[in-house]
Amino acid sequence: MRKLLIGALMLAATTMGPRFAVAQNYPWCLVNNQKGTTSCAFVSREQCQLSTGGNIGYCIANPGTPSPRAPVRGPRRYND
Repeated sequence: MRKLLIGALMLAATTMGPRFAVAQNYPWCLVNNQKGTTSCAFVSREQCQLSTGGNIGYCIANPGTPSPRAPVRGPRRYND
């Protein structure tokens, strides 16, 4: 009985513990010059620039995602 109770408590502790935040991978990143960090949590460049607060840092396109201004290519056609 004691082992069953301890097992149930361990299971509850692992499933109901604190949840960790999942990083978002949006197309625009804010590079913070003061802290040396990068935050890729911006949908548009304008949104990123508004978050710089003047002289905190600068915005770059996320190198881990396709370019937000890259043209979308259609399927390749073969000449017959």
